[in-house]
Amino acid sequence: MRQVAWFFTVGAGALLAACGNTNNGSNTADAGLSTPLTANEIAGLKYMREEEELARDLYMNIFTVRGSTLTIFQNISLNSEVGHAQKMLDLLNTYGQADPSTGQSNTYTDVGLQSLYDQLIGTATGGATTDLNALMVGAKVEEVDIDDINAKKAQVQPAHALIIQTYDNLLCGSRNHLRSFVAQIEAITGTAYVAQVPAVAAEVATILAGAQEQCGR
Repeated sequence: MRQVAWFFTVGAGALLAACGNTNNGSNTADAGLSTPLTANEIAGLKYMREEEELARDLYMNIFTVRGSTLTIFQNISLNSEVGHAQKMLDLLNTYGQADPSTGQSNTYTDVGLQSLYDQLIGTATGGATTDLNALMVGAKVEEVDIDDINAKKAQVQPAHALIIQTYDNLLCGSRNHLRSFVAQIEAITGTAYVAQVPAVAAEVATILAGAQEQCGR
């Protein structure tokens, strides 16, 4: 995730499942497989692989600590983030790139992601935190994910349609997740949600004005 200042002040299970696993099985090679990946494309795939793992691990650990009041975290982790992390691994395998994953939950090769995970898990599950704190963490993770995927997608060559399609499916999932988190945040606060990442504030407003989507596979 980019360097972002992290300040923190109803579920839709079926829809979360629909936007989760973007495909069953392995990715098939796109017509541009013979076009070499650029350094930026490779870096993007590796970064997003670990970022999706971070969301998967973070959400499950929040659910484990906070319990049945926040099943939204379990739903998103199991129905979406597990599949998203796998899709990024599929792409790395398809293009013959090494997997940066440590293979262990809650640990990441990227030192920035590791530091961020350690910060976020404390913010969402510390002794003084509330359900609202945890939900705000979830919403911000999705905002940053949207920002990061947009940036990585912009660096992909048109020939690599498979990568673009996968990023589009991940974006669709993140939009649905954000809507679900915000619905619960607004139910608690009684006020309109304000985007936490300025870079995507306008996009967030558009997302929240729309309905849950049926994401592609």
